[in-house]
Amino acid sequence: MDILSQTKLSRSEWESIEKPVSAGEKQILQMINEGYSNINIISNLSNSMITFTKLPSSNEIHSYLFEKYFQPITINIIDDVITKYKKTSTVLEREWNTYTNKIKLKKKQKKIKTADSIRIDQVDKKISTEIQDIYEFECMELCKNILKNASKDMPYDEALCTLIEWRKATIHEVNPYVIAQIDLIITLGKCTVKNEIMIKNAYRNIEKNSKLYKYEDKKLFSHQKELYVMCKPVLIENQIKRYSPKLILYTAPTGTGKTLSPIGLSNDYKIIFVCVARHVGLALAKSAISMNKKVAFAFGCDLISDVRLHYFSAVDYEKNWKSGGIYKVNHSNGTNVEIMICDVHSYLYAMRYMLAFNDCSDILMYWDEPTMTLDYTEHPLHETIQKNWQENEIPNVVLSCATLPKEEELRSCIQDLYTRYENNLQVHTITSYDCRKSIPILKSDGYSFMPHLHYNLAEDLRNYAEFCQNNKTLLRYFDLQEIVKFIVYIHDHNMVSDRYNMNMWFEDISEITMNNVKLYYLELMKNINVTSPEWDTARTYLSLQQQKKYATDLTKQGGRLQRIQSVQDSTTLSAKGTIVRNNSESQVDEKRKQQANEALMGVFLTTKDAHTLTDGPTIYIADNIINLSKFYVQQSKIPEIILKQLTDGIQTNDKLFNAIQNLEEELEKRLQVKDNTDTDVENNNKKKKTTPIREKSGNDESTQTIKENIQHLRKQLFHVSLNSNYIPNTTEHQEKWTPDKKVRKNAFTSDLSEKHVKDIMEMYIPVAYKVLILMGVGVLVRQEVKQYEELVKQLADEQKLFLILTSSDYIYGTNYQFCHGFVGKDLQNMTPQKTLQTMGRIGRNKHQQDYSIRFRDNNMIHSLFQRPSTNIEADNINRLFAST
Repeated sequence: MDILSQTKLSRSEWESIEKPVSAGEKQILQMINEGYSNINIISNLSNSMITFTKLPSSNEIHSYLFEKYFQPITINIIDDVITKYKKTSTVLEREWNTYTNKIKLKKKQKKIKTADSIRIDQVDKKISTEIQDIYEFECMELCKNILKNASKDMPYDEALCTLIEWRKATIHEVNPYVIAQIDLIITLGKCTVKNEIMIKNAYRNIEKNSKLYKYEDKKLFSHQKELYVMCKPVLIENQIKRYSPKLILYTAPTGTGKTLSPIGLSNDYKIIFVCVARHVGLALAKSAISMNKKVAFAFGCDLISDVRLHYFSAVDYEKNWKSGGIYKVNHSNGTNVEIMICDVHSYLYAMRYMLAFNDCSDILMYWDEPTMTLDYTEHPLHETIQKNWQENEIPNVVLSCATLPKEEELRSCIQDLYTRYENNLQVHTITSYDCRKSIPILKSDGYSFMPHLHYNLAEDLRNYAEFCQNNKTLLRYFDLQEIVKFIVYIHDHNMVSDRYNMNMWFEDISEITMNNVKLYYLELMKNINVTSPEWDTARTYLSLQQQKKYATDLTKQGGRLQRIQSVQDSTTLSAKGTIVRNNSESQVDEKRKQQANEALMGVFLTTKDAHTLTDGPTIYIADNIINLSKFYVQQSKIPEIILKQLTDGIQTNDKLFNAIQNLEEELEKRLQVKDNTDTDVENNNKKKKTTPIREKSGNDESTQTIKENIQHLRKQLFHVSLNSNYIPNTTEHQEKWTPDKKVRKNAFTSDLSEKHVKDIMEMYIPVAYKVLILMGVGVLVRQEVKQYEELVKQLADEQKLFLILTSSDYIYGTNYQFCHGFVGKDLQNMTPQKTLQTMGRIGRNKHQQDYSIRFRDNNMIHSLFQRPSTNIEADNINRLFAST
């Protein structure tokens, strides 16, 4: 697959942008668009009792609903529990008095109207059946569970953690008496649950708490808010005047909406979105079109006239007199264009096109992933990038990238811009990080990489912690479970000073979030005394306690040990009765075999390691994809006879498809309808209409014979399918390959329809790719058959494939949802920035799922946590992004 292709859009790519996004995606896009005018916009469609029943909101209604539905849930227990604990806490006693005063006021409320009472009775049955969809009921159930456990002196930290998070939700018309009780219970928890309990159980309470973010608000990321504020025009003397020329260095983690930010910016600017990887631009186009934004495209342009408008952007066009739809568009009129999407090759044509209709100060150039190809010393696109920058006339520039070099590393580039704009340039840096989930880095042996286990010198630990504090996006790759073990151990053994004690560091339990725990971990690493003998003991103990994330049995080959092939016994009796060796099977051979198995440990993804891939698809990034594809066909343990039947069937089908295609082409020629406007040019250069030629009926004998032959060949097509034993993570496959014979419910498997399989089988691609598709494995490399590539991308987008094998150049801007990722051994020339881009493909799914990034070469892990001696991306930006 050539994602760097600077060519015109194909028909399938045009069709892909017309597919509407889901309702959930559209809600987020709407928020991003409206958020430009209101950066504090919040969207939460969760139901309160009022919004669910559609009753009018009033104090009387709230009081009635609380008394009828919510108060009975905890009324028999709340008095006793609070009385038990309030004696030891003046804060809890004060909160209890506030709550009881509200309840007393409730009793003085007027009775509700009879009509409202009837309406409540009518929806009473619906309420009981859909109780799980109403916010107040769920909160009150949590309150009840907390109170029950508190009355029995049993732990309730997980429910409390959930309740604290739910209380942050902004839901319309929530019952105020329920809110009062929630606040009371949270105060109870803060008074009774210690910090050490919340931290000790942080992995369960936060990372594995499936309910934690159920009622989460949808709002802009902090980096989006900052970007919108920086780009806003100012009003001077009743006229809108934009800021002076600006350069915004925009860095935020992958999967946090950077690529969609231009949708909001288009409310004030005309956007030129530049993307090296075309699939990124197409993803933005699909989203923008769903929001009715007026979009144009410049891909593979050699002239300004090669720019193409989407129908929404058209000003001058002709209509089809039959359908009434747009028939022919005048692409030269771009007055309406709001977002121009282009590749690097076409940027200058796109820029000049937009300048023909807009002032340069009204245009913003938004360059997505500008470091792409800059990890190479030389690349065919470098000359184009340099020319674009030299001839650029747009003064407002956003460079958006998850791994953009820091401002101090780009001094030459920035100084060049200052000179160009006569020191009238504003430079802004936006940095953000997201740490609400853990995506552990796994070493080749299956253990999580943790700095406190890898480094034993105080200076190394401090350097590591300081580097991570300056590069906080790395926090998401720390294993929270191992962090908690470290924090608990050093507290249990008094290895931390009072200043850094957890009870002093966190004021109350509401501050114990995943992000804060990981930041606390960095502080402890900087300040722990690792020169003491206690640290050596601690490090040894924590190393021994560490468990493999995904342990596999090296001797496991699926099911019981059995002989696959009958071979002669290695020893036999000679004619004289002595034992002689017929085959040499030395211990050296066995040792080599064992070493080979250990080197491949964890990568048998179609057999014994498949069950470790959970919750969603996996991506394996390597350079030699062809060999990797052959490896997985070979290691799938499909018996030769079955594989031969599949291969023979596929090859037979290929011949049949070829014959059918030839017959269909011949049939199409016979039935072809000639254009009735064809003309002949006579000697006097006057046009003369020819007699219209009628369409052939297709009822003649020879045409019928062709049709019959096509039908006959179709009946001969071989039905290609694979037994579920060989499809990773099906029930039968797990029963065969998992070490304990147990079926994992969250083990992810492919979900291909018969049509998908049929479409793949009809393509002229290597047989190995067809066998892999039957197992749910797609291969994304440069293909002659573009339909295969498009189908694999579609299946990846729909999460239909179990595993995708692809190259390192595909990592930028891939918005597909992966739960696990492998970084191949052959990616030796990867820069740390490109490695981080690779890691950014993982963990875009929901929270509280299992994620992992598995490195086949541990040296690549170590390079992530130290400043490189040379930053080739920064050097290339300084070299190429210059006016001379």
